[in-house]
Amino acid sequence: MKCHGMNGAGKPCGAPAVGGTIHCLMHSGRAAELGSRGGRRRTVYNPDGLKEFPAPKSAADLRDTLAQSIVELRTGKMDPKVANALGYLGASYLRALELADIESRLEKMEAQLDYAAQAISHVRGQGGSDRA
Repeated sequence: MKCHGMNGAGKPCGAPAVGGTIHCLMHSGRAAELGSRGGRRRTVYNPDGLKEFPAPKSAADLRDTLAQSIVELRTGKMDPKVANALGYLGASYLRALELADIESRLEKMEAQLDYAAQAISHVRGQGGSDRA
């Protein structure tokens, strides 16, 4: 069955009727409700109600921030898109922390290796290698 509503040009709508009615979705009066639903989904998020945290300096700080974000997400205070971005950034931050730790440990090992090489060179320079 075709919709009995009229289009903007004053002609019959011609769209299929929905739900056993004589009107299409646009003429049934539900269009405004559906548009409103879509609009709510696309609203710009206002972060005013979120708890402020300083920038995390460690994995424990990040853990606390993510835990609070989970609570805010579940109570509807945080937009799921923001929570998704936090999860992604949190994973990247943990990777950066791991790399910084590895770099620090490598620098210490290289310093120890340089010190050992200098000590060996100093001992050999004083004639300490009589066994060769």
